[in-house]
Amino acid sequence: MSIRPTTLALIAALSLAAPHVALSKPAPVAAQLVTSPAAAPAAQVGATDYAEREARDKQVAEFQGGERLYIAVSTGAAIIFLLILIILL
Repeated sequence: MSIRPTTLALIAALSLAAPHVALSKPAPVAAQLVTSPAAAPAAQVGATDYAEREARDKQVAEFQGGERLYIAVSTGAAIIFLLILIILL
């Protein structure tokens, strides 16, 4: 089985460049502390928005999400991707 030139170049780049990057010292950075006024937490803002929408539209309270479908499709796609990857390599 021959190694494709692109794969060989990728392996060479990762094996030669990664240790150099890991061992290099970071450049000194001047630290500056900036303070800003505290804002309302995003979760609290989202909860109030949702409560207002739910009060306006009663169908929102009865919403049933499709989490199981998304998880099943995502898992299936990941398994198919891995099988194709194994077959091609």
